[in-house]
Amino acid sequence: MTQADVIVVGAGPAGSTTARGAAAAGASVLLLDRATFPRDKPCGGGVTVRGANILPFSIEPVVEDVVAAARMRVRERREVTRRAKAPLTYMTQRRRLDAFLVEKAQEAGAEFRDGQAVTGVTRLPDGTFEVETKGEVHRARVVIGADGANGVVGNRLGYAAAGESAVALEGNIAFPGGVPAEFRGQVVLNFGHLPGGYGWVFPKGDHINVGVGGWKEACGPILRPALRRLCRTYGLDFNAVTGLRGHHLPMQRDGMVMAAAGSAVVGDAAGLVDPLSGEGITAALLSGTAVAPAIRDYLDGRVPSLAGYQATLEREYLPEFRASRALMEIFNVNPTPFVWMLQHLGPFWDGACRMIRGEVTYLDLAHFAGPVSSGLLRPTARVSRLITARRVPRG
Repeated sequence: MTQADVIVVGAGPAGSTTARGAAAAGASVLLLDRATFPRDKPCGGGVTVRGANILPFSIEPVVEDVVAAARMRVRERREVTRRAKAPLTYMTQRRRLDAFLVEKAQEAGAEFRDGQAVTGVTRLPDGTFEVETKGEVHRARVVIGADGANGVVGNRLGYAAAGESAVALEGNIAFPGGVPAEFRGQVVLNFGHLPGGYGWVFPKGDHINVGVGGWKEACGPILRPALRRLCRTYGLDFNAVTGLRGHHLPMQRDGMVMAAAGSAVVGDAAGLVDPLSGEGITAALLSGTAVAPAIRDYLDGRVPSLAGYQATLEREYLPEFRASRALMEIFNVNPTPFVWMLQHLGPFWDGACRMIRGEVTYLDLAHFAGPVSSGLLRPTARVSRLITARRVPRG
């Protein structure tokens, strides 16, 4: 039996960031993951500049391309390329990023065990936790669920599962001789084909990642033909796509509990995915960073639970998620005028770039339009949702 102050289940960006922060603060930490590392995950693999700046170290060792431009179009209409004044996103692969972040957690003092599928989590009468893997039992004062939507920790400890209102399908096309110049240093974004989503082409070192996503009920049956059409639009061979995988995007529900007693859920397990973009790595790093101080306070007896973590999210981050969700609803009623503004209006494009870099937030952009526009954001979003719900099933 292993005894630790903290057990973190799941070694993605949220889990490894939690483990690193808790270990750096002096806790004994056991980080578990069911997969054998390095392992891949279905994900576009983009780390925004905002996300990268959350970390106290550079991710340059695992960066394969730096994006500072976007090629945008609605369906097969005219494409416009916009260039940013500074980098927007660092492209990597999850197998490389996640292994790198685990190494940083180990350097801080965390113990990592991969190939350890957690089968049970129990809160004991004394308030500690028992975590079972195949053939082993571990105990800790704190347990953190970083094992994704519908993870074992959240399920066993009674946390409500995040919603699964969006789905995506993605794969890779290899270019052993190097990614063509038309895809390097920029992302390709195609809107309008999929309700509630978009198609993308992301550059990596020796391949590109191609994918499509949208609302679950409306898009689930059409993801494969949509990806085939995306490839055709950009002159790519769909038959060359490898590692084709579908996955659900968890979405935060209003009123979700994310911490109780000595346990908490972070990242995807807490539904922390940006509703407008579908990007989850930034939120994973934010939540892993936010929970670490609450763990230290709990272990030191200064607080009776990890509720301070949820309070931090409610105060500093969840209002932005709600603004993103509202903007997502409005955008998806008719993406065309918004894409046109990104393509042609400098202030609109510059605002989007500043948000990706973390210089402003969704809330800042809403307030920038004026107090009236800001106050109408949520009512407009509710009307927008009613309109789209009549057109397509949402899930």
